[in-house]
Amino acid sequence: MPNIEDDARNRIASFLPEAMERALQSYRSFLDESEHKNAKEFKAHHDACKVAIAHLELLIKLAEWAHLPDENLGSQQLLMMLENAQAELQRNKHNEGKNE
Repeated sequence: MPNIEDDARNRIASFLPEAMERALQSYRSFLDESEHKNAKEFKAHHDACKVAIAHLELLIKLAEWAHLPDENLGSQQLLMMLENAQAELQRNKHNEGKNE
């Protein structure tokens, strides 16, 4: 009988790649929307991007909490998604530093 922690890790490993891919695609798509008519729209757009980044960070923390990726779970796709998400976060931090 599997223990609760192993079951949770397996469930997280199975849904996390798709969740991360959707979050990244959504963030990139929204980020590309650059038409802002005024400062209020500009601020709202940037605030929404920050929320998307926070979502990615939480998904990465969830993976870290569950000690994923785990070679025993065959989570190569998860490893790639984690690397993509972390690279995206690094690009964002780098770009924020340029704009300050």
